[in-house]
This record gives sequence, structure tokens and C-alpha cells, in this order.
Amino acid sequence: MSTIQLEIDDTLLQQIGSRTVRTFIERQLSLLRLQYLGEKISQEIRRSGIDHKRELSEAREDAWHEYKIKFLQKRL
Repeated sequence: MSTIQLEIDDTLLQQIGSRTVRTFIERQLSLLRLQYLGEKISQEIRRSGIDHKRELSEAREDAWHEYKIKFLQKRL
């Protein structure tokens, strides 16, 4: 892990506090990491040749069928 030093306007720091700034930056970095990982996953799925839309559709159908068997038939 690396450390980065940033210059922050003193007025901003006084108004919202260093904890708020730190929390904001940490959240933004977490989101940036998730975006990066999401893109890497998408690239690997495309590279694999798997039709992810078809796979997702089949998984949804299977889940809906299982739900109907477990929960809806008991009520009918």
C-alpha cells in the first residue's frame, strides 16, 4: 500500500473537518477500486467466450422455477 500526500484548502478542512475529508477520499478510492475490478471481470468474461447474457437468463429462469416450487405451490 502507498501513501499519498494531498494539499487541502485550509478553509475546507476547517469547515468540514479532517475526518470527513479522509472518509470521503477513502470512499472514493473504494469506488474506484470496484470500478477497476468490475472492468477486469468484464474483460475476462468477454475473453472467455461465455455468453454471459444467456447464462444470466438461464440462472434467472432456474431461480424463478425453484422459487415457484418452494413457495408458490404451497399457497395454491
